[in-house]
Amino acid sequence: MGTWSYKIDGNDSFLDIYQNFIDLYNQGQHPAEISKQIQDEFETMFNDFDDRNNCLFALALAQWETKSLDPIIYNQVKEIIESYKDLEIWRGLGADEKAIEKRKKELGKFLNQISKEKDKAKRRIKSKYEFTQVDIISLMAPDNKKLFSVSEFFTNGVYKQTGSLMMWQPGVDKILINGGGSAVLYFTGQGKSISAKWLDNQTLEVKHDKDIVFTTKDSRAYFCGDDIKITYKTI
Repeated sequence: MGTWSYKIDGNDSFLDIYQNFIDLYNQGQHPAEISKQIQDEFETMFNDFDDRNNCLFALALAQWETKSLDPIIYNQVKEIIESYKDLEIWRGLGADEKAIEKRKKELGKFLNQISKEKDKAKRRIKSKYEFTQVDIISLMAPDNKKLFSVSEFFTNGVYKQTGSLMMWQPGVDKILINGGGSAVLYFTGQGKSISAKWLDNQTLEVKHDKDIVFTTKDSRAYFCGDDIKITYKTI
């Protein structure tokens, strides 16, 4: 584990869960909704033998601070600490007894803290968010009716995700004079290679790095009778 930090918040797994929770809380979301979203989004970490405890500790602390501590989460944390399961994981990862003793005391303090209800919920802090995007593909179809674009999106200068739009141009339909369209693909991975070309008016070919994991990957885009087929190839 490299440098051992016995502190509850002394590891990346804890910090990832806790900070994501607090960020959503500061945006005004309800703690119960946040908890579900966090557990869904970080399901792999919550199910990982080495990460699970730290994730639960982070979730429990964030819930406690926002006066929304779920009894199920509390009991899971209590059982982990009182059964010394977390310490056994540390031993398995190679921690010495001095580090384990410090961790044991820290876990005891943490359990004592969350076992007493907090007087007031953590105050929400309204953060200033600056959203920016960097366009990496902008490709008009041969019929000049629709534009396929791919952009990297940033919040306060920090990369968040890469996404695309298929947008039909204003005036292509007599009723919807403002145009329209929808998202086609999303993935996380700054600087990943992705390109596209129109094979004809109704077929778009997208080429991409083979290690890209898409969260959205549509094979069709449709607007006012204009049906587009989207194919994908790895490079």
